[in-house]
Amino acid sequence: MALLQSVWQKLSGKSKKTASPDTIANQALLLTPVLELASANTAAKKILKESISDQYQPLWQLLNKRQILEVKVDGSNLGYQTLIMAIDIQRGLLWLDDLFPSQHLLETGDRITLRHHRNGEQLSFSSPIVAWGNQYGAHGLAIMLPEELNYQPRRQFRRANLMGRPSLSVKVRAIGQEISYGSVLDLSNGGLKVSVPGNMLSQLRHGALLPLCELNLSNELTLRCSARVRAFRLLRSPHRNTQISLEFVDMPAEQQQYLQQFVNNLLYLQQSDDMHALRSA
Repeated sequence: MALLQSVWQKLSGKSKKTASPDTIANQALLLTPVLELASANTAAKKILKESISDQYQPLWQLLNKRQILEVKVDGSNLGYQTLIMAIDIQRGLLWLDDLFPSQHLLETGDRITLRHHRNGEQLSFSSPIVAWGNQYGAHGLAIMLPEELNYQPRRQFRRANLMGRPSLSVKVRAIGQEISYGSVLDLSNGGLKVSVPGNMLSQLRHGALLPLCELNLSNELTLRCSARVRAFRLLRSPHRNTQISLEFVDMPAEQQQYLQQFVNNLLYLQQSDDMHALRSA
């Protein structure tokens, strides 16, 4: 409830003394009439649409077209689906339908990541849960509106597949943890996928920043930067390992140039191998 209280203070500008958890939840539930008004007639929908800035037009389109959103629980492999029920710009909240399949583990303050795919692009954002409707005689849940919202290409950089090739070593370190060593599975100018022996699930969170990501391209060239966790999973075959997808953060410009040339060379070799395989078939 402390997080819920601080969220409402931020949105309303009220002091700690005037914002109680019940008040916060009741304010969140005002989203339900917004949805009922929007579905009543065309004029009401037009009023609601005009109140939404260009920044949140993608959410309006998803609401208007009743598009299904993927939901991932940050820090776990749990996955659900939902729909947008209402957009409350004034309070900075987004009201979602009940998650499917139903769940009983999430709590106020837990972060979830929503995704929607459209013609090769992806809309993705993470936000904390600030209210549950079923605790107050309604349904659905409220999360905070994201500050940035844009569709992005699902794969912004071409990735070189390193599986079956001489492995590149990498070492990563999560905040408060020891250094872990692994091998690179694929590599691009924007990030990489690594395989680390053992189970690292307890050390990882979606969107978390790893203060160290060190990649050895050769005996003479080592790239070092921070990285952000984009996905991870535990595999038990052929051996127990954790696969982690990472996005490079704050990589120096000179190292970016070295990396781009290295990836381009890998892609060229990969293309040459593919052409040779086709001729030999």
